[in-house]
Parts: sequence; structure tokens; C-alpha cells
Amino acid sequence: TVLPSARLEAGVVVEPGAIVGPEAAIGSGTTLAACCVIGYRVHIGRDCYIGPNASVTHALVGNNVTIHAGASIGQDGFGFAMGPEGHLKVPQIGRVILQDHVEIGANTTIDRGALRDTVVGEGTKIDNLVQIGHNVVLGRHCVIVSQVGISGSTELGDFVVMGGHAGAVGHVRIGAGAQIAGMAHVKNDVPPGARMGGTPARP
Repeated sequence: TVLPSARLEAGVVVEPGAIVGPEAAIGSGTTLAACCVIGYRVHIGRDCYIGPNASVTHALVGNNVTIHAGASIGQDGFGFAMGPEGHLKVPQIGRVILQDHVEIGANTTIDRGALRDTVVGEGTKIDNLVQIGHNVVLGRHCVIVSQVGISGSTELGDFVVMGGHAGAVGHVRIGAGAQIAGMAHVKNDVPPGARMGGTPARP
């Protein structure tokens, strides 16, 4: 289903069951696989692939981006404030920006920003089953392996590698070229080029 206000360039492939929402824009050469959902005003560049059952909302997607099956891009971040009647939801009004040549693995989730955008830099490759929280900024050409969890407002420099099942708490910075071993958990800032392992992560 393609809503009338959506704009598709020539050469877009829309497979059965895919939904393209109002005012969405899709670039030429892009394939929207079966049953994927493209939300309101989402822009997707040229020569992209959006896999089956993937969901892309509140997002701007560059060129040559691959989003594999079941990934969820642009859902609300986990933001709540304690009140006298329990947890009150904090509105999430940012976007997700996926720059050119990014690849997102199956069933990975990338939250939209709360006030500013969540950003994935050019050429970054993200494996299956990764969780990226709101306001996270990933640099260019990072490698994020399966089951990594990156908490909100964490920033990674360019060419950072995080091994499988690694994690980072919120609001820390991991410098360019740093390597975080599998199962390591970062709780403090990491200098550029460092190689860290363990819990808490240490050189």
C-alpha cells in the first residue's frame, strides 16, 4: 500500500504487503521488501534495501543503506520521569539519521532521539539483535556486533569496534578507533585507540 501523498522515484520496488506512509519519500533503486512499514514523512535515499517486516519511522535514511528483516528504526526511546502516580512518559520528538552505506542487522532496534537526533555515521555496520538508545551518536565506519547494548546519549567516535554482548552505560564517550572486547561493559569515557575488556571495562 502506497499512500497518495508519498513520493517514489522511478525504479522503486514495493513488494506485496509493504506500506509507505503519508508524505514519505523513497529514492530510485530502493527495494521495500514484503510487509515492511515506512512511516509518515520518512525519507529513504537511493539504492537502499528495507527488509521484510522492518519498520522505519521518524527517520532520514541516506543512500545505499541496508536494513535487514525485522529491524525497528525510530520508535520511542525509553524515557520516563517518576511522578506521584508512577512513571510518566517523557515525549520523544527527535529522529534517527542513518547516513550513507550503513547496514543494520535483523531485529536490531534504534530509538529516535528525545530532543536531538540519534545518528549512525557513514559506513557503520551493525549486526543483528543490537539495541541503540535515544540520542546515541555513532561515528563513521564503526562495527557493532550482535547483542551489543548502547544506552542513551552515548557517543562513539569513528572506527570504534564493539564485540558481541558488549555494553555501554549512558552519557559516556568512546574515542575514535577504540576496541571494546566482547562481553565488556563500559562505564566511563574511553580514550581514542584504547583496547578495553571486562566488567567494568579496563585496558
